[in-house]
Amino acid sequence: MKTLHKQKIKLIGLTLVSLTLFIKCESYLEEYPQIQVDIDAFYQNESDALAGLTGAYAQLKNTNGYYKQQFLSNLYAASDQGQSSFNHRDFRFGTITNSEPMIERSWIDIYTAIKDANNVIARVPEVPVMDEELRSRILGEARFLRALHYFNLVRCYGEVPLRTTPVKPGDKGLPKSPVNDIYKVIIEDLEFASQHCWGYNETRNGNTNNIGRVTKAAAHGMLAKVYVQMASSLRTAQAGQTGNAIYLTLTEAPNFYYQKAIEQANFALLQPSYSLVSSLSEYETIFDAKNGNNAEMLFDIQGASIAGEGTAVSNLFSPQNSGLAGGGWGGTNRLQPQFISQSIDKNDPRYLNSIIDFYQDETRTYTLGAGLTGYVRTITATGAPNGNLFRVFTKKYVDRDATTEYTSQQNWHVIRLADVYLLRAEAVAELNLNPGLANADINILRTRVGMTNLFDGNGMTMDQFREQLLRERGVELYMEGHRFFDLTRMGVYDEYCKRTYGNTVGARGPEDYTWPIPLIESSANENIN
Repeated sequence: MKTLHKQKIKLIGLTLVSLTLFIKCESYLEEYPQIQVDIDAFYQNESDALAGLTGAYAQLKNTNGYYKQQFLSNLYAASDQGQSSFNHRDFRFGTITNSEPMIERSWIDIYTAIKDANNVIARVPEVPVMDEELRSRILGEARFLRALHYFNLVRCYGEVPLRTTPVKPGDKGLPKSPVNDIYKVIIEDLEFASQHCWGYNETRNGNTNNIGRVTKAAAHGMLAKVYVQMASSLRTAQAGQTGNAIYLTLTEAPNFYYQKAIEQANFALLQPSYSLVSSLSEYETIFDAKNGNNAEMLFDIQGASIAGEGTAVSNLFSPQNSGLAGGGWGGTNRLQPQFISQSIDKNDPRYLNSIIDFYQDETRTYTLGAGLTGYVRTITATGAPNGNLFRVFTKKYVDRDATTEYTSQQNWHVIRLADVYLLRAEAVAELNLNPGLANADINILRTRVGMTNLFDGNGMTMDQFREQLLRERGVELYMEGHRFFDLTRMGVYDEYCKRTYGNTVGARGPEDYTWPIPLIESSANENIN
């Protein structure tokens, strides 16, 4: 993992970075930025509007601080699942400070992405002549992207500056906004997106919503996720979890948000072109490198084997020099035995069929041990025993065709259909204080992989249900960027990190529920203390 050393940059709230826009011709959502232009002179026609939106997509993975690399490891290292790189030691120990390089780069890159989304949202309505349905679609996609960026910021950093218009000369840095104001913008953006985004690969008036772009289903699914985040964070704050105290500024009761989550999940699950697989063998294919954007995926960050258009996801999560990812560094993020044994069901076929059970490097062979929490290591040339390796790698991001660290065609799954089913299960149970009502949504995920031991929430207390729900989300969604947020919103961050890392290393206080605003921001922005 590359370390970004501390910089002295005059950023004015990080939203005053250079007002440049990246463009690329539209096709199968190709995002690589090729040239820079004057933003004020750019938006003249329909092609410009499309190119501006494509540039906004490109910022998801344009530099290393966001979905291309660093943000993924930040989320992983902050969870209870296992270790990341040595650069993420402070995440594992819960000792992140405002000078932490890993949070600086992500902060910069997310606000750069917001800047580009804001430019599209402000400028596309001014384009004089273009198809109106296409104009609305472009604005819907840009508002989805902005909502995603702010959703990531508010969950990671808490109260942050909220800028929704392009920066003008002379603008100063903004103060932090309450989470209620941030979520209001997120919800408004996603509601607009749900109304104006198109369906999967849908064509209207000769224009096609290329695969990989935001869809109506993705917007509804993300709204369900936002509402559950609000509901559960507020519920635990009201119950005394001070790590979520910033959610006390929300104006409605938790049940209001749970009901909204159910409604949005229903909308998402009714959209055409998306469906669950129907067998374990099909389930094993949903993470194949060449099967991105399949029917279980609502919104993915697009990988590519082309230099400059891929991400580091395969190298981050696959063992180094194993032929399962690009050359160079690798094996950054790996599951720890304690997480596997204590926080998920390691006999669940969704775990057993999504981990690497055998691989080789230049000299050794690694075979999954009987305990399912590590590898038995042997010398390949002789077969001689060579000890054990106490970690497990996932095969969700394997890409045997990747040639370098940044040419993985594997997508990063921001939200997939299974997540929406689990969100609805949680919301229905919480709203009615009846875990049995979650049975159908949890079991549809189990039966699709051939499981016969079905979930039964009848007779459970709500605390027992929440524990089981975290196990279910853990085994279904492990290593997909959700776990840190699940533990914090449920108010159990300390408890679960101690399970994996022990009472000393795993100790987490209320201050650890969000990361500090980076020093590069607070020192440059006079409106942030």
